[in-house]
Amino acid sequence: MTVVRPRAQNYTVYKTVAAESRDSHAWDMYVAERADIHAFLASLTPAQWNEPSLCEGWRVRDVAVHLLVDEPLEQLGVVRSFVKAATFKFSVHRINQWWITRNRERPVPEIVAAFDGPWRPGKISKMLGPVTAIRAAVIHHQDMRRALGIPRVVPEERVRAALDVVLTPRGSTNLGSCQRAAGLLLHADDIDWSWGSGPEVTGPAEAVLMAVAGRPAALADLSGEGLPVLAGRVTQPRAAG
Repeated sequence: MTVVRPRAQNYTVYKTVAAESRDSHAWDMYVAERADIHAFLASLTPAQWNEPSLCEGWRVRDVAVHLLVDEPLEQLGVVRSFVKAATFKFSVHRINQWWITRNRERPVPEIVAAFDGPWRPGKISKMLGPVTAIRAAVIHHQDMRRALGIPRVVPEERVRAALDVVLTPRGSTNLGSCQRAAGLLLHADDIDWSWGSGPEVTGPAEAVLMAVAGRPAALADLSGEGLPVLAGRVTQPRAAG
């Protein structure tokens, strides 16, 4: 019997198409999350914009501006953006703080408008990729909502996507989520999701996500024999980048 094997070229094309399909769906999820952020921001009172978020030292308005990741390059251009990043020794944390300071008094209507309407990924978004964009959007959306006491149910496919990416080496970069979750069994009790092995930490998927992302406020929504270990890691101060 003759076995016909697929040509390597055809297999490569298949993998490329499959990857593009996954990316397209991931971008669709990000666009949906971005639209939800826009609706949330548009509903806030002037006082709420200046309330502290879960991000230390950042107000709600600062977190919103931080999510506009493509704007620095669009405003400064490639060369000036590179020079600016070099002055901060390419530290993500220092670059982020510069952008927040630059936009500290930006008019609220202008920030809201930046989230409105059709959106296509810019150079920075394309470089980071859609799953990283979902990670940032979901976590920072919750940073604002939790701080203001305005809860929501995060759509399952989005919180699942965010959980899956933060527990990869790339998704943990500048976040430390893999280190916090190491040696623990994380279990979401509201969706079919678990990760790791060891003493269990259980609770809503959103709370698991926020805890491994380093947000102590989420710990109260979790339980399990592994919780003291996770709590100790979440409350440890992280070195500035």
